[in-house]
Amino acid sequence: MMISAFNRVVVILIALLVLSVAIVTIGVATMVWTPDVMLGWFQPQLQMAATADTGTKAALLSLSVIAAVGMLALLIAEVTPLQNNAIHVLSRTEKGTATIEDESLCLLAEKTGESVHGVTHVRCFIQDQQEGLLIKTRATVSLGSNLLEINPEMKSKIRESIQQLTGLPVARIDIKFKFHSDKRSRVSVR
Repeated sequence: MMISAFNRVVVILIALLVLSVAIVTIGVATMVWTPDVMLGWFQPQLQMAATADTGTKAALLSLSVIAAVGMLALLIAEVTPLQNNAIHVLSRTEKGTATIEDESLCLLAEKTGESVHGVTHVRCFIQDQQEGLLIKTRATVSLGSNLLEINPEMKSKIRESIQQLTGLPVARIDIKFKFHSDKRSRVSVR
């Protein structure tokens, strides 16, 4: 956690430095400021930007604007907090509150889905709706698996495990299937 915060601070400082250099370069190239605006720092480079021909100034201005916009986007991305994982309240009493995060619900749904015969991998996304949870899954199944059998079994097992173990209502389960070849040359149909 400490390294992550340190990295964010370093990225923010570098982005601010590049942004300020881009703004000074734009100001000098458009002759808003004189080349000695930085008290002698980088004066020869800024003098070249101020006295460059029209084509070079246009290229320099374009690069400076692109750098400034890129650094602003980076600063916004670094300063705004990441999307927090949704938390669902399981129970609330005078003795305390029990909660569970979407990440844990997804893990439960994924492992339950993978327990169905023929399903090799499941990815899950959860949305909270007024009627209950909307669980969207992407399931990878073995080539030759019967989707007409897997679909209702997987839906009922996921719904049952979420509702039994957490008490949260499940409004809907959407599954997108994808076949996975296990390198067999033949598919057997039952």
